[in-house]
Parts: sequence; structure tokens; C-alpha cells
Amino acid sequence: QQQQQQQQQQQKNSQQPPANSTSQQPTANEKNTPTPPTSNMASSGGNVSIDTNLYSRQIGTYGMETMGKLMQMKVLISGLRGLGAETAKNLILAGPAAVVLHDDGVVEMKDLGSNFYLSESDVGRRSRAEACEAHLKELNPYVTVSVLKGPISADVVKGLSCIVLSDTADAEIKRLNAITRAQSPAVGLIVADTFGVAASVFVDFGDDFVVRDKDGEECRSAIVAGITQENPGVVHTHEGRRHGFQDGDWVTFTELQGMTELNNAPARQIKVTGPYSFTIGDTSGLSPYLREGIVTQVKVPTPLKFRSYEEVMKQPKAPNEELPLPDLAKFGRSEQLHFAIRALQAYRASKSELPPTRDEAAATKCVQLAKEINAATKKEGGMALDELEDDVIKKVAYWSRCSISPMCAFLGGVVAQEVVKMTGKYMPLHQVLYFDMFELIPKTLPADWQPLKSRYDDQIAILGKSFQQRLSKLNIFLVGAGALGCEYLKCFAMMGAGCGGTGKVTVTDMDNIEISNLNRQFLFRQGDVGQPKSLTAGRAAKAMNKDLQIHAMEVRVGPDTEETFDDQFWNETDVVVNALDNIQARLYVDSRCVWFAKPLLESGTLGTKGNVQVVLPFLTQSYGDSQDPPEESIPLCTLKHFPHAIEHTIEWARDFFEQLFVEAPREVNTFLSDAPAYLAKLPSEGTGTFQLAKMTVIKRALEQRSGRYGVCVDFAVHEFQEKFHDSIAQLLHTFPLEHRTSEGALFWSGPKRPPQPLKFDPSDPLHLEFVQAAANLYAANLGIPQERDTETIARLASQVKLTAFAPKEVQIKVDDKDTTREGCLDDDEKARNMIQEMQALGARQKASTHLTPAEFEKDDDSNFHIAFIAAAANLRARNYKITEADFHKVKMTAGKIIPAIATTTAMVTGLVGCELLKILDLKTRKVEDFKNAFATLALPLWVLSEPMPPLKTVSKDFDPIVQGPVKAKPEGFSSWDKILIDKGDCTLGDFVDCLQDDHGVEVVILSVGNACLYNSFLPAHRKRLKEKVTKIWEDVTKQPMPPKKSYLTIEVSASDAEDGTDVMIPTIQFKFR
Repeated sequence: QQQQQQQQQQQKNSQQPPANSTSQQPTANEKNTPTPPTSNMASSGGNVSIDTNLYSRQIGTYGMETMGKLMQMKVLISGLRGLGAETAKNLILAGPAAVVLHDDGVVEMKDLGSNFYLSESDVGRRSRAEACEAHLKELNPYVTVSVLKGPISADVVKGLSCIVLSDTADAEIKRLNAITRAQSPAVGLIVADTFGVAASVFVDFGDDFVVRDKDGEECRSAIVAGITQENPGVVHTHEGRRHGFQDGDWVTFTELQGMTELNNAPARQIKVTGPYSFTIGDTSGLSPYLREGIVTQVKVPTPLKFRSYEEVMKQPKAPNEELPLPDLAKFGRSEQLHFAIRALQAYRASKSELPPTRDEAAATKCVQLAKEINAATKKEGGMALDELEDDVIKKVAYWSRCSISPMCAFLGGVVAQEVVKMTGKYMPLHQVLYFDMFELIPKTLPADWQPLKSRYDDQIAILGKSFQQRLSKLNIFLVGAGALGCEYLKCFAMMGAGCGGTGKVTVTDMDNIEISNLNRQFLFRQGDVGQPKSLTAGRAAKAMNKDLQIHAMEVRVGPDTEETFDDQFWNETDVVVNALDNIQARLYVDSRCVWFAKPLLESGTLGTKGNVQVVLPFLTQSYGDSQDPPEESIPLCTLKHFPHAIEHTIEWARDFFEQLFVEAPREVNTFLSDAPAYLAKLPSEGTGTFQLAKMTVIKRALEQRSGRYGVCVDFAVHEFQEKFHDSIAQLLHTFPLEHRTSEGALFWSGPKRPPQPLKFDPSDPLHLEFVQAAANLYAANLGIPQERDTETIARLASQVKLTAFAPKEVQIKVDDKDTTREGCLDDDEKARNMIQEMQALGARQKASTHLTPAEFEKDDDSNFHIAFIAAAANLRARNYKITEADFHKVKMTAGKIIPAIATTTAMVTGLVGCELLKILDLKTRKVEDFKNAFATLALPLWVLSEPMPPLKTVSKDFDPIVQGPVKAKPEGFSSWDKILIDKGDCTLGDFVDCLQDDHGVEVVILSVGNACLYNSFLPAHRKRLKEKVTKIWEDVTKQPMPPKKSYLTIEVSASDAEDGTDVMIPTIQFKFR
């Protein structure tokens, strides 16, 4: 975290295809070329229309402005081995205007080990660019994909936004860099390569690049509690919530009373002095601060000057910056790799090729060249090292011709994200990254490394033929076939994992494919929408490598499917790879891996952030050993009466949707099913106000269901009046603007923003949006045909008669600690009278058909669900003078959509792929060979570190829970340890005696999951000691023992048999079969 904070502080494109292009804009009639799907389009603010269904998760990361800029970019990718293919795939999914492929090299068999779009039929027949073109076109119908043959001319460069080069000679890089820098604005240049298990990236965006948003994080805001008049002035924020600002942030002020000179003034840079305070420079000459105010972070454009490739090769460190250090255990490695890779380029310049694989003479020559380059740059005043590490240089040289899938996936994600940064979103790499996974190299280099003319030759060159054979026999369980799952399947197919002998990849996912998946789950196409993810992904991965042995399932992994994923299944599994999107499922899979002592590769993404956790039996923490803190919840009173942020109004609107169109129709249906029972139970539920509201909803729905669409508009207008006028007016009646608390402070201050009622106006677009959405949703509930013509709805709305607001004497809670019983006292009597009225209505409506509750669906913009929530949220924001939100922000927040992009997914997959290769030699490896990872492509930042050891349970002299000493037996056991009791289907008494005789503990409480089998404090449980443990389990759980189950997982609370001290022991595996 400290390193991340430090690095955070440091840190009219042509629409015509380039000349010499062999293919142009694809048409709908071309074979294998998709047409854009029918979906909702939105404007980015310019002339670009954006498919918000396809790009919804990406928009959640980038925002509409960046998407608009990205969709005008034209990018050339030169070099289509594994890295080029990964970059092209990630970039096309992101959605630029055009991607031009450039690689005249003829496909070789070994290319199939990293380029997933090549096939054996392409070998020796087609260029890599031509062989990839059709497949890449299928990824995104909005992107023009073409092939450039021959050299990259200056005229070609002029029509581009950015060029990505790989497998390119030094002289050609310098030639193209001179051309890109000469353009106005400069054309971006990215040079990236993988050399076996080493990699490098160089970025140049010209002399005058501007970063609009360095980190992509949403701007924070805080409520001002005070500002001092001094130099520097100190701002104090409301103590209800930490301000969350960082040193160097820029902020602006609004709504200040006193010190009004700061309101809407130019942004000021801050220095943080505490979680609730910061300084803003000299305020001594300003008027005194009185009260109120909002401070908001703003994004200030950051100019960034890039140097040329030639300059950076001499001095890779920018002024006042250090080279990125991805692996905390490899201090100084980036500098060593810099000279190793420069030596490779020098070797290529003299020999017209990279060093041959495992050629000792060539590697020695590279060491000599590196030393000569180091000496020369020292004389020129560039970066020079006191000592070069021969071993590092040789490891790069030995396998410089090799391209393996995990390294390509990692770097392909990084490089594609750097291309996106040409839009000005996020901090570009400034300017080089060096990375290695030397841990993959065997301690003793394999003797069986010679090429076999197979797709795995590059991998065999590093790891050996026997390793490859063991890899092919690996039995992998992949949980999830979404974005990560698709990438993992591709990775397994490329590496040959589960591709031979008894090897197999089992993948399971219950979900079907949706349009929004197509933007990052690259194995799916438009025609696959509605199909099962696991089956479709399995077929697509097998098409990449026919030898992949895959078993696709549509079964959820959880306690209810343990008969499917039984002991035999887990025992036969070699490694588990999680590709899940929820914590509960992750924890369950992790618990299974801990129980069966199986390695687990855990990973996740959130926008530009990604993480990898390696879970190794008895060597590392499990996933469940450490968890993120819970998300902050919004206090109920804040939602109901006192919102002060747009997130509060969106959450309120989501609840409002649920109440009106889901819960209300269900209440009606419950009433229709058995009115007497419903009305008999109602008096025990809540206040009279609450009961009256329920019955009013039911009565209204039953009376209006036979009407025409006009009753739906009437309903919507009255809901508007109630929520955005009357309830606000009532709140102000109860707590007038001048109201003061018992302490004498103004009630409406700090986080309590004084609201204002809204008068319904059918000519106001937002008012009409609410009425249209609410009326159509209500019509769907009632079974009345919907109306989408806004003029008709506006006309009907203008005819609705509204009654003037009359205040009531009501009780309202002022915060969540308030014990006041909310509601109107007069409503109790009204509720009792209405129950009598409803009894007659229930008798009349007994045979009526039920209403149709809404089922919330966030990804269908035509169903009015998000439209209603957006309108309601923004109307409430107007009530409280909160800045309104655009439709997509509401969609992301209300739908709890996790921002996701293909680049982060690919990067994480590459890191996991490397760890999978290490797991194959787990028995001979040390834990420090493995790498957990945290990365954020926005900054950019990579932090690789050794996995943490397992948490140990140890004895304590005083435990705060038991209020006394606690013993651990055995001392220092972890979650990986368990006690095996293998005495057959024995009695509980025998089980208890076994624990006392073999482990010296007396059983106090014995449980399996939530079922308590024995409690020594309960006399009635004594008779259970004579019964079999399995029978007790069946009696308590009221279910038969599953036929495949051979053991119970038992947790025991115990005490020491000698001195009675509380004892903690590992989980018990009671084997009864």
C-alpha cells in the first residue's frame, strides 16, 4: 500500500483505411463477419454513437467521454505472434474505429502455442496477419479490421493514432519513431516484446501529451465542518465519514456560508493532515467561515513529455523517476533486463536474427554486447550499472525466440491498455516496463528441450518435453466461464494443459450468454446469445486446440451439489482455478480445496484493477484466511429522509422500484389468495400508517386493473406528487428550515441538506420520464397495454387532478439511533376501519387473476426498469439540490454492475498461467517461487509478492472471547490440518472416547455445519452417546445420509481432559464408510 501511494504521487484521427491495406470495412455479406447487434445506442457527446448494451461494463470503467475518443482511434499492430494476437484481441474488444494488422511472416507450427487464431492448415501457407484477420473481425462488428502488406510507410503512419510494434529490429523502431514524433499531434508508438520468460514495453506519446484523468477513480466529496483563517488554511470535514483525499489532490468548494470567496473559485491543491482535515494554502485574507459547504475533488489535466526511443534506450529513467519494480523481491532487476534486451537488439542488428535457442555461444556474445553497451552509455552520461548479471542476460538470450501463452497474455493486456491511454484517460507508462518470470525456469535445464515441430516447441524449449507431457495429463477444475473463464480456457488450450492422456479440463457455469458479455468474454459471438456459457466456451476453446479434453457442465458449485462434485471428483482433481464473480462462491470453493488439500489459483478484476492469490496446501494462507472489509452501508434514515450524495438517491430509487412494482403486486396476489388470512395478520405488522399504505395499494390496484392506460398515468402522477412534493413538504413541516436541535444547533446542517418540494410539470423532461416509466411499469403489473408515445403520455398527465397538500402531525426518526415510532397517530383508527372495508373487497375479488410483479433486469434498456430508477433518483436529487447522475451511472449503481474490461482480464490470466506451470512442480519448489499479485493498469502499478504463510492457531494466556486461557492442540495448527477418525460407523460415545484417549480432550459441543449433534450441557443429549453418529445426523437434519457420502466434517468445542482449560482443535474428518 505504501508503494502504491508513492507511485501514485510520481506518477482528429483519420477515418480512412491506411494505404496498402488489403481489406476494407467489412460488410454484412462477408463470410464470418458479424453485423452490429440491434441494441440501444447513446451519444458520447460528440458525433459518436455508442452501443451501451455491448459496452456497458467497459463504460463503467472508462466513462462515455473516453469511449467516444476511443471509438475514433485507428491503431496498427505489427507482429502477430502471441503478443500481437493478444493485443489485437483486447483492443478490438475495447472498440476503436479500426485496427490494422501487419505481419508478413508465414505461420510456423510453433506459433500455434501462443497465437490462438492460427490453425495447422495455416502453417507454411499464409501470413500470420492474413490468418488472424477473419477471427479478429468476428470479435466486434463496430471495428474495421484490415491487413497491411509490405513496409510501414510514412503515409501509413499519418493516418493512424497509435502503432504497436513487436518482433521489430532496432533500426526499424527508430525509423518509425522519428515519423510518429514528427506528426501533429504525435502518433503514439508502443514497442513490446516477450523473450521467453522476460518481457519489455516502451511507450512514446510525443512531447505534448496531456493526461485528463490519472487514476480513473471517481471524484470524492466531503461535507465541510470548518475552515481556519491562516496560512496554510486548514479545512475540517464532517466526522461522519473520512474525506478520502490524498496529498496533491485538487479540490473546489460550493455552498459555503462565510468564506464565500472559495465558492466556485479555481481549484486548490491540498496537503492531507488527517482523515478529517487538510490544508489548502493561504486563507488569511478571506472572510471568516460560518457554516455548511461541500468540498469536491476535481481532475486537473497533467502535461506529460515523452522522450524518443533512442533517448530512452540510453537513459530509461525519466527525471525524478525510477523504473517500475513489478516484483518486490527483485530489486535492481529492471535495470539488468534493460541491458539484456538492448544486447538482444544489438545481436539482431549484427546477425539479422535473435540468438538461437539454448545457444551458449550466442548467449555469451549477448553478455559481451551488454557490457559494451553499459560502458558506452556510461561515457555518454546515460544509465550505467556497476555490475551486470551474466545469468540474467543469458536467461533472456537463451529463450529470446520463444513465445509462451502466459507471458503473451500478461503483456497483451498491459499493451492494449496503454493504447487506450492515448485518449488521455489514465497515466501512461513513463516510459518503460521490464518484467520476468525466471521462476519458471527449471533449476536444472532440461535435456529434452529440442524442437519436435509441435505447437508446444517454445514451451518445451524452456520446460522440457517430459514437463509438457505431465502438463497434458493435468486434471483442472475451472469454476466459471465468464470473462476470466474464457481467457483461462484459451490459456489451457495454448499451453497444452489437460490436452493428453488422462488430462482433462472440467468447466462449470450456470449462466447463459448475454449481449453485455461479448465485450470481454471473447469466446462468445452474437449468435451465441442465450446459449450456456460453459458449453459454448468449451467448444470455442477446443476449436483452438483439438487435443483439449474438456468437460463442460452447467452445475453450480455449492453445498447442494456435493453429490455431483463428490469426494471422487475432488480427489481426482489436480488443481482448481476460480473464475468467479462473488465472494460466497469463492469461499465455498476455497473450503473444498482446503478440505481436500488441492492447490487453488484465485483471481479477480475490478475495472483496471486485478489480483491473483496462490493457495497452496499447508504452505500458504487460504482465500478464506483473509477477507476484505465489508462494504459501507447507507444508514436507513439517510436513505429515507436525509440524502446528501447521488448514491443515496439511486439506492432510494432502487428500493422505490422494488416497493411499487415488485412487492406491491405480490401483496395484491397474497391478498387475493386468502383475503381473510391476510387481513387477520395485518394488524400485527408495523404502524397504522404502514398498514394503511399496504391496503391502499391493494385497493387501488384492484380497482384500476380493468381500466385503460390513463389510470396508469394517473397512478404515476400521484406517485410523483406523493414522493417528490407531499412527503418533502411534510418533512419541512415537521422540521422547518429554522428548526434547532435540543443542543441549540441548526437541524438542517452538515449531512442534513434542506430539501425543496417539486411541483409537477408535464413539460419538464425529467418529470415526464418518470411518469412514462412509472405508468408503463404499472401497466405491465396490471396487464394493460403499454404506451410509448411521449406526447400522448404528456397529454394524459396534464389532465390529472392533484389535491393540495395538507400537513399531518407525524413522527420521523432523525437518525438510526432514534427509537421514535414513525408514522401518523391518526392512521391507527383509519387502518382498523379500512380492514373492515377490505374484507368485503376480498370476497368480491376472490376469483380475480393475479397481477404480474416485475423482475428487475438491468441490461434491457427498453423495459423501463433503469429508466424509472434514473428518473426517480434524479428527481430526489433535485429535491435535495444534489448533482444529478447520467443514465449509465444510475445503471451501474442500481444494477450493482462490476466495471470490467478485457485488458485487465488478460493481464490477470497471464499471471495465473505462470503460477499454474509452477504448480506442476509443487513438490520440488519453495513457496517464494510463487507470486501473489496486485495490479492496477490505470496508474500503472504492479506488485508481485510471496504468498503469506497459513494462519496458525496458537495457545493464549487470555482469550477475549472465552475470558480466559485457551490451548491449541496441536500447537500451531492451521486450516489445512484436520483430525481423522476412522472407526467406521461408530456410536457417539466411541467417538467422544476416541478424542479423549488419542487427543486428551473432552467434548463439550459437537456440530456438523448448522446441526448440533451433541451438547454436554443438555441432559437430554446424554442418551445420544449410545446412538451412531450418522443416525444422530439424520435425525437432527431430517434427511437421509447421501449414498456417496463417506465422512462427516465435524467441528468440536472441547476442554482439556486434565485441567479443564478450553481447547481449540482442528476440524475432524469422521470417516464412517
